[in-house]
Amino acid sequence: MTEPAVLHIDEIQGAHGGVFKPVGSTLGVTAFGVNVEHFPQGHEKYTEHDHSNDGQEEIYYVISGQATLTIDGTPHQMRAGSIAYVPSGHSRRFTTPDSSVQLLAIGGTPNAPFSDVIAARQAAAT
Repeated sequence: MTEPAVLHIDEIQGAHGGVFKPVGSTLGVTAFGVNVEHFPQGHEKYTEHDHSNDGQEEIYYVISGQATLTIDGTPHQMRAGSIAYVPSGHSRRFTTPDSSVQLLAIGGTPNAPFSDVIAARQAAAT
């Protein structure tokens, strides 16, 4: 069992050039994944992916700025306050042509603890 924790987002080490903050794993969350992502305007390096291999579904909530979320080839404009759900098996990709964006990404696999997803990814990487 982990202990309660309170942090400021600036205290979490960013990955992938600082754009990706692994909030859940930093705090010890094992039931779901949660990350804060901050992409500058013109960011094009967000990899299109679909989670068909791990069954993960995700919610994205735009905290500030705006972005284009492309789901299965269809672009969706998102701005502060927008929320999107993308089930497993559907491709997704963020771009930021007009503005920077800060978003909250929450993911999990139905009927499976998120720690199983993390373990499977680690095993696949070795």
